Amino acid sequence: MVVLQRNEVSRNRILFILTLVLAVAVLFLSYSLATPVFAVLAVVSVLAILLSLLQLYGHPKRSQVLLIQDDNDMIIATNVLHERYKLRFLRDILGDNVMAFSDEDRARFKGLEADGFYATMHVQNVRKLILLRLCMMIFDDVFSADRSNRWEHHESANTPEPAFSKREMPRLTSWKSST
Repeated sequence: MVVLQRNEVSRNRILFILTLVLAVAVLFLSYSLATPVFAVLAVVSVLAILLSLLQLYGHPKRSQVLLIQDDNDMIIATNVLHERYKLRFLRDILGDNVMAFSDEDRARFKGLEADGFYATMHVQNVRKLILLRLCMMIFDDVFSADRSNRWEHHESANTPEPAFSKREMPRLTSWKSST
């Protein structure tokens, strides 16, 4: 499995769009000039259009994680279940501090699924700052909520070391505070 850096993924997306534009231009040019060379270019441009559309469709969305603090526990909810290697990496680092969800916890965080977030880990006895820094290294956007329902947003899409955090919460329609 190849893991690309965030800026390489954005560069690839720009290249796919440029390929799409160039292929459409060659396709229109080949229809206006009816020669065998342009017929071959038309076939190649149709293939380039199909491959670019396929790559743009498969482009990964921004990985976001919610850190919800509850007494001595932290709940990790994410929107990228297809990137399980990130969750396995985090689980391997945290080791014995990862606990199983109880039925009450599952029912409590079931409402996040309507917004595309899934509660994935229940962590005990880990400092919030350590967990926050680990998540900033792994995920693009990290939203953390404390016991008094104050939200912080750390954007790590360009660098794993953001200089500041913003006081904003993610777009959640079904969020109910833990207080």
